[in-house]
Amino acid sequence: MEQRELIELAKEFSIDKKLVEILNARGYDDKDKLYKFLYPSLNDLTDVHKYVGYDDVIERIKFAINNHESILLYGDYDCDGVCGVSILYNYFKSVGVNVHCFLPNRHTDGYGLSIDTLERLAEEYLSDLLITVDCGITGVEEVEYAREVLGFDVIVTDHHELGEVLPDCLIFNPKMSGGDCFRELCGAGVALRIVEGLGGAQEMNKYLDIASIATVADVVPLVEDNRIIVQAGLKNINSFGVRRGIKKLISTCVDGEVTSYDIAFKIAPRINSLGRLSDANAVLDLFCIDDNFLLDSVVKQLNEANAKRMELTNDLAETCFDILKDYDFENKPVIVLHNAYWDDGILGIVASRITETFKRPTILLTKSGEVYRGSGRSVKGIDIRKYVAMCEDLLIKFGGHTMACGMTLDGKNVQAFADRLNEYVAKDFDMSYFIPKTRFDVDMAEVDSALDMARGLKMLEPFGEGNPGIKFKEVIANSDFSQMGSTSHVVSRRPDKELVIFGGLKYKQLLESHTPKELYYTLSLVNYKNRIYAQGKVNTVLCDKVEEQGDFGAYLMTGLVKGDSEIDGIDYDKAMEIGGNYTTCYIAYDLRTYQDFLAKYKAKIGDILTQNRVSGNLTPVTKLIFNPTSIKELGYYKNIVLLDTPLDAGIFIKTLGKCCNLYQLDNNRILNKVKEFLPSYQRLGEIYLAIKKLLSEREIAGISELYSALGKYINAEFNEVVLSAVILSELGILNMSGKFLIDNTVKRKLAESELYRKIQEA
Repeated sequence: MEQRELIELAKEFSIDKKLVEILNARGYDDKDKLYKFLYPSLNDLTDVHKYVGYDDVIERIKFAINNHESILLYGDYDCDGVCGVSILYNYFKSVGVNVHCFLPNRHTDGYGLSIDTLERLAEEYLSDLLITVDCGITGVEEVEYAREVLGFDVIVTDHHELGEVLPDCLIFNPKMSGGDCFRELCGAGVALRIVEGLGGAQEMNKYLDIASIATVADVVPLVEDNRIIVQAGLKNINSFGVRRGIKKLISTCVDGEVTSYDIAFKIAPRINSLGRLSDANAVLDLFCIDDNFLLDSVVKQLNEANAKRMELTNDLAETCFDILKDYDFENKPVIVLHNAYWDDGILGIVASRITETFKRPTILLTKSGEVYRGSGRSVKGIDIRKYVAMCEDLLIKFGGHTMACGMTLDGKNVQAFADRLNEYVAKDFDMSYFIPKTRFDVDMAEVDSALDMARGLKMLEPFGEGNPGIKFKEVIANSDFSQMGSTSHVVSRRPDKELVIFGGLKYKQLLESHTPKELYYTLSLVNYKNRIYAQGKVNTVLCDKVEEQGDFGAYLMTGLVKGDSEIDGIDYDKAMEIGGNYTTCYIAYDLRTYQDFLAKYKAKIGDILTQNRVSGNLTPVTKLIFNPTSIKELGYYKNIVLLDTPLDAGIFIKTLGKCCNLYQLDNNRILNKVKEFLPSYQRLGEIYLAIKKLLSEREIAGISELYSALGKYINAEFNEVVLSAVILSELGILNMSGKFLIDNTVKRKLAESELYRKIQEA
């Protein structure tokens, strides 16, 4: 599309030209496509009668309704399965069908159909027709058993990838149809279209709220039919006619208008929580009953289960991150971890978190009975199900789609599965593919009005898989960021826009420097206290240029822990030889040291990634860092090379343990510069009294926060405050672990500080 056309379409649709460019690049490259994207209509849904097998399924269900047959719905325990079963259950109840529903317990029944469970259900319900929802497409043997032995007639409704052999029964799975049909519906989307065939479009519309939640939750592409369903469903959810159970749940976790983000990160996790920890059947009540008392009980259950799920998830994620400190990032493109005692209900969530952090596919496995079950998540461009399928001979069962998968295998095959999976992916993808890249869509330097841009973004919602949110980049030099009250957040306010960095107080000195920084953020329209403005939530601060010395705070903090500081010495040549793609982190605290090493490395080895203070992510890509703000994030490197002699290497040893090989160059140049910040005994006493008074009035939990708040009590330089705090910490007077605390019982003299002496003698 030419620039002239882009400009004309931007004017016609009243949105920023940059947004039209983005949509054009995403395939909406003519006026008609653009119109259908910006103004989704239920009239544009795929004609359901085009789907393979659809009409036969509808005819069979109508026969069951007309002949008063009993129907059993067999779903999945995740949000999509719960929602899909709820849609069909509510519809069948509304037309007088004798209907029962069952959601398997992931811990006792496992995923999908199982013969043991079917036998139990056949005896309990004596149903005529079994309809699967969001499962069953790979259950060839189970369907045959249900039909031939148990006497069920079976309909499979599913959306997962097809196996080589399909169940011998009626099937509605969009993936069986051709390209003229939308093939990416979720399980609840399939159920929604079945209701349309049974009761018409008006009846289908009653369940758009449920289907929209499932569509976002199941991370299917939010394009075409899915976009239409979600946008229409969100309109229903944000209206007064929203289903009572959903309304009650929303009231506990969402403020204001519900968005696809709220569904993905607040609503869906709560719906999923019971199925992950225990039994999902109670969640059906959220969508299927109107009793206020019972709904309050269900919502309370979901919130409690979600809190427990979050706790378990955080614990398992922390365990996995610790394990990964010994992982071979240099040669293994796929992360595969296993432990017999992990909770299988949260594997997918944790795998997703690891994938997001390290930008590579992740599979977590745990023992379940006599076998191992696992859940995997992938990154854009890598079809994880395809590679898992290539290891089929090692698996008992597997399924899923491009971005997520599940599998069952014998414990003796776990390591072979991990090795082969890595071998196949490594063959198709160079390891440079996994070096994290910061993506953005719009450079704010090209935007005339942030407020108009934020208004235009509303037309692109809902965002999600297949329709990712728009990411913005802004380059700033020194800025006007200020602390938000007594929090660790900082904000920059302008007439029509504000930028917020949560937890950004630690970047304050960098933000105030003249070195250009790149801020990456999402933009939204905010209406607060009769003021409408654009708000950017900054998620990444990058700075790869080092043009000035800046503060010495990060260096001074290396003296925080007194410990065994004996680490191996190394020369320049050896330091450069140990590097690799994912091996080594070089750290400089002095500007001249940084510049000297960078020049030597480029001359001998070539280019190297550089980073100024802030950290982009945990992936251990070989790089040179100037004044790192966090040592803990360096634990995934095999080698850490300190180019400037630290005040004390104890903090590196304590924080990184035995995960890394620690080296240092014998370079005392920085100590001479630090010496100018060394306080006299009297000055240290003044700073101590100011810190003591501050901590008696409020809690402090960070060195930047301490410096910011201390300005009320004493006029002191940042480096002077940091060095004083570190010396007081070494003497045992100030505890800086977690909340800062003064220990009034400790009586020490300044002469007892080895750090003080070391700097003084430099």
